[in-house]
Amino acid sequence: MLANENDDEHTEWLCSVGAERLIPVAAIYGANAAGKSNILIAMAVAIKLIRYSDLRGINNTLPDVVPFLFDEEMHTQPTRFDFIFVYKGKKYQYGFSADKYRIMEEYLYAYESSEATKIFERKGMNQYSFPEDDEKRFNEYAEKNTANKLFLATATSWNCAETKEPYMWFAEAIDVYNFERIRSEGLNIIEEADQSLRDFLMKTLKDSDFNISDYTFEDVPWTLAEFRQSGMSDVAAESLQRQMLEDGGKRYRITARHAIRTKAGNQYFDLPLQEESSGTEQMFFGAALIKRAMESEKTIIVDELSAGLHPLLLQAIIKMFYDKELNQTNAQLIFSTHDISLFNLDLFRRDQIYFVEKENSTGISTLYSLDEFSPAPVREDNVQESYLQGRYGAIPIISLEDTIW
Repeated sequence: MLANENDDEHTEWLCSVGAERLIPVAAIYGANAAGKSNILIAMAVAIKLIRYSDLRGINNTLPDVVPFLFDEEMHTQPTRFDFIFVYKGKKYQYGFSADKYRIMEEYLYAYESSEATKIFERKGMNQYSFPEDDEKRFNEYAEKNTANKLFLATATSWNCAETKEPYMWFAEAIDVYNFERIRSEGLNIIEEADQSLRDFLMKTLKDSDFNISDYTFEDVPWTLAEFRQSGMSDVAAESLQRQMLEDGGKRYRITARHAIRTKAGNQYFDLPLQEESSGTEQMFFGAALIKRAMESEKTIIVDELSAGLHPLLLQAIIKMFYDKELNQTNAQLIFSTHDISLFNLDLFRRDQIYFVEKENSTGISTLYSLDEFSPAPVREDNVQESYLQGRYGAIPIISLEDTIW
């Protein structure tokens, strides 16, 4: 996310890429059911549509494209997605609109300077616009595209140099997570852990006061006895075991080691990770994601990051992204939260705090930044109080005191 050019607070936190100043962390606040998760889901849908465009058969629909349901006129209108991002030192602008059957519009611009340069524009199935010098080559890519596929993905699959980096940003450099996805992807990273990642995990857990001194990771094979216990015949059990092995079906056992002082002296006790607290699990797998993000210029977007984590631990995670020695690739963290303890200008700049507010009469959610409000004529560190008093919106209007139970 881009920083406000006129904000000179905590400029040491910012990432500089070419002429752009980027914020390393952004927090999104809002009432329950205001639409915070829907914004992140929309980003996840766009990423998925781009990544898997090439796998879409000519008759396949785009089932994840859902119109705004609180307006009958919008039911038949396409959904639009727009991104401005910096990758490999270059700024891009990409967007598309789609309904559940086809791509309606699509465009890609690159910024070699302050002015945007068109790479392609698309309206409907066959209406493309390309730079004159590249028209013949790009038309060959267009002939290979279909109504339900994104030209960005199709051109890249045919080795188009101009679309490769923007496509790879969506393919590898941005992801949206909830707790289940943090766990599954963290597990994949830990399975392939080298000593550098292992050292990072141990240092992070130790510095976070989890009292975990080491961990073990084991691949636990499926056994015939387990399938037979469920009442399967030997033939069915052997067939299922073989099928799971062929499909790559794996399971793991992760054990956390704790150093405990007992009457007999210092002893080590091993505990299965699933028996640890949810916060311990989230930090264990989340640390693996953070390490991978900081190795690869990645943006990680997390829904309800604060769930299960102490506010002081959340502050420490945020500061990891500010640490230039640790975060050398300008990785970014964007997350939604209700944790008001983070809402202060010692931890965030004004352009790092976002709100989502829903107009209940229409169901429309709006995303906006604290930076859009003039500083109050009180001390700047009163933003938390101002938020709770409703100055910035994005809080629930509660009248439970009038409820008769």
